Amino acid sequence: MHKFNNVITMGCRLNSWESNKINSFIRDDKKKDVMIFNSCCVTNDAVKSLKKNIKLFHKSNPSVKIVVTGCAAESEKHNLENMKEVSYIVRNKDKLIKKNWENLQDNISVKNKINLDFKNLHRENPSNSNIRKFVKIQNGCDHSCTFCIIPSCRGKSISESVKNINNEISFYLDKGVKEIILTGVDLTSWQSDDNKHFGLGYLLEKIFEKNISSFRLRLSSIDAAELDNKIFKLIKNEPRLMPHFHFSLQSLDDMILKRMKRRHNVKQIIELLNEIRNISDNVTFGADFICGFPTETEEMFMNTYTLVKKLQITHLHVFPYSAKAGTPASKMPQVFLEERRKRAKALRKLGNQNYLNNLQKQTFRPQKVLVETNDGIGKTENNFKMKIPSAKKGDIVSIKPNDIKDNYLIVN
Repeated sequence: MHKFNNVITMGCRLNSWESNKINSFIRDDKKKDVMIFNSCCVTNDAVKSLKKNIKLFHKSNPSVKIVVTGCAAESEKHNLENMKEVSYIVRNKDKLIKKNWENLQDNISVKNKINLDFKNLHRENPSNSNIRKFVKIQNGCDHSCTFCIIPSCRGKSISESVKNINNEISFYLDKGVKEIILTGVDLTSWQSDDNKHFGLGYLLEKIFEKNISSFRLRLSSIDAAELDNKIFKLIKNEPRLMPHFHFSLQSLDDMILKRMKRRHNVKQIIELLNEIRNISDNVTFGADFICGFPTETEEMFMNTYTLVKKLQITHLHVFPYSAKAGTPASKMPQVFLEERRKRAKALRKLGNQNYLNNLQKQTFRPQKVLVETNDGIGKTENNFKMKIPSAKKGDIVSIKPNDIKDNYLIVN
């Protein structure tokens, strides 16, 4: 959870980008009067966390108007309307329309100082950093995974134009930003607006052609089923494309993938990761996984567990399955909640071990680290954390770590 002046962000990187936009729409004379929760509904725990934090904030700031937007404003609209703490709801499809916020503010008249100490909301985040910035390239999703309600909350896939994307990136680079992270609901579904060129690889080419400075470009979560050949060429030849790729895998068991209606199978994932590793010896991988999906047996889970270990996937986002009302998966035979949590815990533990194993391999190797905080913490190109106390925020430091402390690369 992150705080952007008057917007509390809960959920994905796309929400973070949108929160930054929403905050820019709030008039200065109203910024003491309103707090906006940009919400997530991807899991039931996310919805519970939203409601809990709304109540906590209201308790500390009883006269400040609370506005809820984001995906939960769609999926939980009725429940949120019945919360006494919530003053207004702005639908997800309306949240990036400036006039909606201007009209909303005309109804807000309280004048109280907001107490920002109710929760630790000030973690470093790219959307409020002058070092790294999210750039949204698309929204929505055209697919129908059986566990997911995001298409009903965000609609069909809509791509931003090359021109708009490049203008935003150029604006940030001119301001001294060092790293751009492309974000969206389904990055690899991006299509050009001229209907002649398709695919994320084409967009990346245009970004690098337009912006010739030595910035770093990262991709947020991508679909393994839709990588095009241009991306492979860029991985091989473009040093500004960072060698860390996070895939929305969800499982590494073929039957579960089929029941999820995912568009890849296990063989394709193994071949994909091996192909990328053959191109780049510095690459690392992350992945999303759902544990305890309906009908998942212990054997099916162990298929995922074994391959995560074999493939050395280092950066894991692991969630116990969360049934969303109205989805096909919610009507399938369910795995007991305790078992879902047990499997998620085991997979997270394995992910942590994979991370540490590969962190060790980074020692005594030349690294380029972008320093992101005032105390010298930054990330290598392949997404490992390093502490360089003598470095300044915003520096890109060429360095060879020789030790590890508290899960950070260091130089002794």
